[in-house]
Amino acid sequence: MDVLIVNFHSAPLMQRTVSVAERYAGGPARFVLVDNSPGDGAADILRSLKPDAVVISNPVNRGFAAAVNQAVAAGEGETLLLLNPDVDRVTGSHADAVSAFADPRVATVAARLRNPDGTVQPSCFRAPRPFDLVSEDLALAQRFPHVDRLRRYRMLDWNYGAPRLVDAATGAFLLLRRAALEDVGPFDERFFVYCEEVDWQIRAARRGWCTQFLPALEAYHETSGSSPGVRSRSSLLLLESQHRYSEKHFGKPVSVALRATLVGIDAARVVRHSAGGSRDRRDAAIDRIRVHVTARAPRPA
Repeated sequence: MDVLIVNFHSAPLMQRTVSVAERYAGGPARFVLVDNSPGDGAADILRSLKPDAVVISNPVNRGFAAAVNQAVAAGEGETLLLLNPDVDRVTGSHADAVSAFADPRVATVAARLRNPDGTVQPSCFRAPRPFDLVSEDLALAQRFPHVDRLRRYRMLDWNYGAPRLVDAATGAFLLLRRAALEDVGPFDERFFVYCEEVDWQIRAARRGWCTQFLPALEAYHETSGSSPGVRSRSSLLLLESQHRYSEKHFGKPVSVALRATLVGIDAARVVRHSAGGSRDRRDAAIDRIRVHVTARAPRPA
């Protein structure tokens, strides 16, 4: 098995990440690190712990999708584990995933994610539709929690208690079959970060592959990248990726209509927050309008 790690200023977590991967694998594992922030010490820590690890250093931050493709190309295992450095422990073993991969249709095995306090972190998705992206923007599922249609996209109508096939799962702790990657193709590098794994799993499903959610595997995930702060750089990157997903999967006319709708929503926010004196919220809405118009967010250095 190859353990694929993308580093972006994660040096303080690297020793723990290696320990998590070793305990999960229960045996030999080959580590591949793609370093998107060289010089922060993460590569040195990994080399000291795993002298045979493969380290690829990028002179600039190439983003998550591109880094994963680099790691996949450098690996050798038939099974690959995408492991975020912010996963601090895992219960279950690789044998659980091996059993799931016994089904030749399974391209991806997803663990149940938990927050540090033990609560389940919604991490599986149904294939998004245009309305789902508008609903996400307006947080309609949180505002109207009893409306089933609003709970569809994030599968909030399900308790994550049993194994099942899902359309897609987040990439914090995700196992991939190399044969599926070879058949479907690499991650789409037009996604800088966010949505790339959803895009890949939806593409895989169209070729007859599937994603298996497996609650016997549990990963404790310290941060929820799917819910960044409204004016954080990660929030704007998520918005950019949603626009890229929309154009790719829904087509140009729908994508343009969706962007226009979201511009209108954020323009209304600018007016409301300007009148209400909330400068931070007004500026956040202006930042979002820029991303709607350009389909590009500021890149983290």
